[in-house]
Order: sequence, then C-alpha cells, then structure tokens
Amino acid sequence: MRIKSIMLAGLAALAIPGVAMAQHNNQVESVEAISDAEIERAETILRDFVEDYRTDPMALDASFGIKLGQQWWSVEVKHKEVASPRGRLTDHSFGPHDVTLARGEPASPTWYFQLASLDVLEKIASGEVNAGTAAMQSFGSDRVGVETRDMDGFKSTSGDEGDMYLALSHFFTKGKPQITRFGRDNSLMTHGAQATALHMMKGFRIMHFSIGPQETANDDPRMEFGQMPNLFVVTSGKATLYSDDGPVEISKGMSIFIPQFVKHRIVNDGDEPLEGILVLYGDNSDFAFGTSYPSYLEDLNDFHRTYEFRKERSASK
Repeated sequence: MRIKSIMLAGLAALAIPGVAMAQHNNQVESVEAISDAEIERAETILRDFVEDYRTDPMALDASFGIKLGQQWWSVEVKHKEVASPRGRLTDHSFGPHDVTLARGEPASPTWYFQLASLDVLEKIASGEVNAGTAAMQSFGSDRVGVETRDMDGFKSTSGDEGDMYLALSHFFTKGKPQITRFGRDNSLMTHGAQATALHMMKGFRIMHFSIGPQETANDDPRMEFGQMPNLFVVTSGKATLYSDDGPVEISKGMSIFIPQFVKHRIVNDGDEPLEGILVLYGDNSDFAFGTSYPSYLEDLNDFHRTYEFRKERSASK
C-alpha cells in the first residue's frame, strides 16, 4: 500500500494530547489493532459523519476507504444536484446525496484514509482538531494522525488527490456552515510555527499560522523554499523576513506573496506571536516531478477557455 504525501511541504506530525507520540521525532504512533468496543464506537462516529454529509452542498462523487487498526470501512458518495427551472443557482438544490458506509474494504481498489487511533477520530469528531490538520506531513516518512494512502492495485491521479482534499475538508467536518477552531491550542508545530488547516482544495490550501517570540520558521535549509507560491497575510505581531532580496520587516496589515522556489525564513525577534493566514497555491505532488506552477496555470487556463458556465443538472447528478 503506497503512502501518499499530498499535504503541504514542511508540515510535521500531529501533536495531540493523549495520543502515543515518539519522544524524539514527534510522530503519531498508529495502533495495530482495536477492540470490538472501539470498532463500534468508531463506526458510530463515522455514521454521524455520513449522515451529515448527505446534506453537505460540497459533497462530490467519491469512492474511498477508511482504516483504523486492521478494521476497514468503505464509503460511497453519489452527488445529487437539481438545477433551477429558471437557470438560477439560488434555486439549485444540493442533496440529499446517496452516501453509504459499509464494513470491509472497498470492492474495487481506491484511495483511503488510515486513522492512527480512535483517540484521533474522537478529537476530529469533537472539533478539537480537524482532519486536514491531522493529515499534514513534512515528508512521506512522517507518521501522522490521518494518513492518505492507495490500496494495492490503485494509483491515484491528480484528480483523485483533489477528491481527497475535499473529503478531508468536508466529510470529516459537520454542520452548515462548517466551523474550524484555530490558534495555538488547535494546531501542530511545523517549520518552527504553529499551524492549523482551515480549508483544503486542490488549487489552494488555507492555513492559520502563529510564530512565537524568538521562534524561526523555515530554519531548516530543506524547508526554506518550495514548489508552490505562498501568500502570508499578517494579522498581528511583527518579524523579520529573510528572502532572496535580503531582510525586510513584516508586521500587521501586510501581505507577502512569495513565488515558487524563492527562499523565505521568518524570524520573530519581537515579544508577541506573529500570526495570520497562509495560502498555499497548488499541490506539491503536481510540481515535485517536473511540472512547474506556471505550467500548471497555463494548462488550467486552457481548460477554462472551453469550460461551459451553464450546465444542465438532473436529479441523478
């Protein structure tokens, strides 16, 4: 089974109180087996997610697995959307979708989520941490709260990874609107900063970041630049940004757009956290093997030149 490293570069393992963590590498240890009572509890939580997902306007067609210990579940989603007779989106109807949960591996090989423990699932269900944050990895070798993997005989496409992101953001989050708690108490340490995933999509991912006093983000030379452009929006604090153009002071009320492969190291030499929103454009897996972000944009724009804004929708779609 192939582990997928689809999360943003430099994001480390999930640090959740109560989950067994290796002392030196801060990685989540996955359980090998779970009891019958734990299986029943996990299934109750997953069925609550399924029930909520039936009326989620963001649900899309998908077929994926969920694994906890050696226990499998399969999820099937059939999106339903009914177009307005007047052709206006305000009259569209989204759902109820056909969403099923069954014990056992998916009938056909596909991608799946590997949950480290029931404790991780409980914390996702409570809203203490979200699934997107739990799935963040710096490297493919990281062991995190939620792994994204391919079953034997299946190789995810870029589109499949897009489906994974949407499931991370919406299947594991209940309610309309969906609420995510962010801040230093609902985050993980990565790149020398605390980070919380706010929303994940293929084209962009939105995070909250907090760099504490006397802390440095991207101090590791392997992580001081990446394949994706970054946009930092600073909402509080101040720090010094060291980039290709030298040092510059950044502070509240500033946005900083950093193109792909431009070095950026942030040193908080003040006495309060530097905090704000980080937007990551694109996906590492699309750019790690030869495709650049500008080339990706050219292909995306070519697609949109032929995309029809108006689409007929029936009750079956």
